[in-house]
Order: sequence, then structure tokens, then C-alpha cells
Amino acid sequence: MNRDAFLELAGQIMTLPTAPYHEQFVGDAVAEFAARRPHLIMSSDDFGNLLLLYDGDKEETASGGRRGRRRPRLVVTAHMDHPGMAFAKRLSGPDFLFERLGGVPEDLSRDGKVDIFRLDRPSHQKPIRGRIMACVSPAAGGSEFRIRVGRDDSDEVGPGSFAMLALRPLEARKRRLRARACDDLAGVTTGLCFLDELLSRHSPIRAGLLLTRAEEAGLGGMLAAARSGSLDRRALYVNIECSSCRAGAQLGAGPVVRVGDRISLFDPQITGGLVAVAEELTKAAAGADRPFRYQRKLMDGGTCEATVLTRAGYGVGAVALPLKNYHNAGRNGLRPEIIDLDDAVWLVELLVGVALHPAGVTGASKAAAKKMDRAIGARQREQARRLRRQRSGRPTHS
Repeated sequence: MNRDAFLELAGQIMTLPTAPYHEQFVGDAVAEFAARRPHLIMSSDDFGNLLLLYDGDKEETASGGRRGRRRPRLVVTAHMDHPGMAFAKRLSGPDFLFERLGGVPEDLSRDGKVDIFRLDRPSHQKPIRGRIMACVSPAAGGSEFRIRVGRDDSDEVGPGSFAMLALRPLEARKRRLRARACDDLAGVTTGLCFLDELLSRHSPIRAGLLLTRAEEAGLGGMLAAARSGSLDRRALYVNIECSSCRAGAQLGAGPVVRVGDRISLFDPQITGGLVAVAEELTKAAAGADRPFRYQRKLMDGGTCEATVLTRAGYGVGAVALPLKNYHNAGRNGLRPEIIDLDDAVWLVELLVGVALHPAGVTGASKAAAKKMDRAIGARQREQARRLRRQRSGRPTHS
């Protein structure tokens, strides 16, 4: 995986309009991606979540080339939405109420420009430009934005319309990728690149990609999927997020192996396996022109979909791309979100490394733990001998 390959797919996914409950354009692009790759099987549940499965070990298993129990499938997850706004009702003339969906920054949005899209038009439609005039808090809770459009456009806005902040969809500058919706379309892109890498290598393993809806509006898609009983209980899950640098991660220092979030600590075996594979990749790239980097952090600024799976009893770990201008909140106003391209490429390499590890993610964790136990045991024996010789700091006389 290299930057150009990631950027090519990012151009197909990260330029698409999306918002909670309005992920249709992203879903259509994912369906086209799967249709061009006959070794992928895509399905949709009753809630519109998408599952792409890759069964690269079918031929070997069918021919008897593999014996014994198959290892659990590795499924990475991401969400297809980004904070936005959805049509609620027309007020008068060119003024409309739009429901605030997710963490659109209210304090920075007054007088902010928005782009309004319609689901009954092509994904790369010319949006209707509007302006946020006020934020309204209904008695029932939540919040809405009063948005004004040009009078010539007022009849074009109605049910099915949704809005995003009027920011450039995607721009690459050297190592930085700026976009109106890195969170979590960069995660979707990473997951698709992960599958593409497995396909290109004809990898004899089983993997999957679960893409959920309405994460920004309360983790809705993942809650529905986890409680529906449709997910594989034996699978191991790794959630991909874009997480704010304010939690301590640095752009360009590598993807984050996320130990937990504000609510949960994730499966220690899966987390340990992610770290073990990341360490192996770091050592293998030592002295090379292009190193491998990663970070290990708690990232407790918010709650991610891995907590939903954890609470539902699934085995889950998490990774994250460090994100600047989280939810488009810049230091001095609304700004595109920013990730580092190398972080994204390294994350794809990490996920592929985990999928292809001979012992699997939990096996890698156990091997690393055994190595640590041996090192600790050797140190304990050496320390015990010295402690006996010098009890209480005084030499022992025979």
C-alpha cells in the first residue's frame, strides 16, 4: 500500500456527501466497489448497515489443503456518516429548519455556509448553497438550525434534503489529507484498502468489513447490528475511527492502537495482538527508507463503536487515525478535518499484517506475552539471587 493507492480510493469515497441517516451515496459507492471484485460478497441488514466478506481460504479448505479448525474471521468496522443536518420543515420563503445530526459545532456555525444535497439526485450533484441563520433548541430537546437559501433555490429543498458544512470535499497537500468528512470516510477508505490488499495478494484467510450508519447520531447502526443477532459471534472485530488529537495522539506519528475510550477498555488479547504486530512491522522496517510507526493510546475523549460491541459480548479491539479539526472545529472557525497520509497507509499495513499473521491476532498477543513472561522470569530469578545476598542492604555472611 502506498499514498497514491490510498488517495485513488479516497477520491471515490471521501468526496461523497453524507450525514447520519443519509449515507446512501457512500453505500452506493461501496456496492460498486464490491461489484467490481467478484471475490467479495456484500450484504445489507434491515438497518442499512453493509457487510463485505472475503473468503480467501475457501479453495484451500475445500481441497483439503487446510486441516483443523479455521481461525476466527477478522472483521474491521467503520461508519459511513459524518455530522450534518437534515430537512425538518419549511418555515417561510427561503427559510428552513434542519435537524442537527451529530456534533456539528453550534458555536462556530452561526453565519456558516452549508451545502444542501438531495438523495434523489446523483452523488456528485451541484449542491444548493445555504447559510445558517440561527440555532434553535426545541422544547423536546435536541437542536435545529434555521437555514436560508437563495429564493431561486427554495423550491428545491424538501424531504430527503440534507446538508453538510460548505467545505472543500477533499484536498491532498504533501503528507496531509484535508477533507470535510475524514471522520469516518477515511475509516471507510482504510477498510476498503485493507480488503483490496488482501485481494491483490490472494491471501488465504477470512476477513470482512462492517460499515455502519448513524454513528454520529448515537451509534445507531452499530447498536442495531449488535443486538440483531446477525453478527458472527466467533469473529474478532477491530473498529476504525478518526479520533481527535486532543486526546494526546500526534499526526504523522502513526496510527493509534486504541486501548479504550471514555467508557470501555477493549479486549486485551486483541489489543495486545495489534501492538505485537505493530512492533514486528516497526522492527522489520528499521533502517529502511520508509519506517513504520504507530502509537498506543487510551483515546478517552469520546465513545466509539467498539464500546457497543464490547458491551454486547463481542471480541473487539480498536485503532484510530489521529485527527485535527475534529468535527470541522478549527481554532478560528469551521475548517476541513485533517489526517496524515502516512498514518493512513501505515494503518492499512497494520490491519493487513494482523490478518496475515501466522498465529492470528490473539496468537500474536499470546506469543508476545510468553516472550515477556520469559524476560520477566529471567529478571525475577536474577533479582531474587541478589536480594537474598543483600537482605536489608547488608551483605549476608555464611
